[in-house]
Amino acid sequence: MSETANPPAAPAATGDSAESLAKKTPPKMLLPLVVALMTVAGGVVGVLVIAPKLVAHRASVQAGLEAPEPGSTEAGEGEAKGLEGEKGPMFKIDNLIVNPAGSQGSRFLMVSVAVETPDAKMEENLRRKEAQIRDVVISLLEKQTMDRLSVAGIRDSLKAQLGDTITAIAGTKTKLKVFLPQFVIQ
Repeated sequence: MSETANPPAAPAATGDSAESLAKKTPPKMLLPLVVALMTVAGGVVGVLVIAPKLVAHRASVQAGLEAPEPGSTEAGEGEAKGLEGEKGPMFKIDNLIVNPAGSQGSRFLMVSVAVETPDAKMEENLRRKEAQIRDVVISLLEKQTMDRLSVAGIRDSLKAQLGDTITAIAGTKTKLKVFLPQFVIQ
């Protein structure tokens, strides 16, 4: 008889633990809801708190680059050095897509080119010749192989070649500085 008394006690104990376990387990929709709320909260914090700080920091850095150095004592020092700290207008060509040599169309290079010009007149001159500049840039880039594009320092070499070529197209004696702000190999 003692054997029959033990079995009813066992299911009651397991029933209690199952009930308490059900109370502790969150509903199935709670986790996705928490993840969604945290994502939205992160976006709000990013937009309202972090982004203004980043913009303010970027503006202060740019203002610091444009301001004369505090240790500079000569008034004409910047003019004597050719105004190296000042930057002129930028002529940009965005999102050029090229298939590198030997890739048979399976790979591509997406690049943006920015040219620093000494004045607005030169920028306008480059705008008038944009089709010619695009053609030259694409021709230069499509001659590059994937192996060459993967070499460290290739961007510096390409910037120098593009600088020489665009300077010749612009018809100026002062070499124009070229930047490659976007350079994606896929």
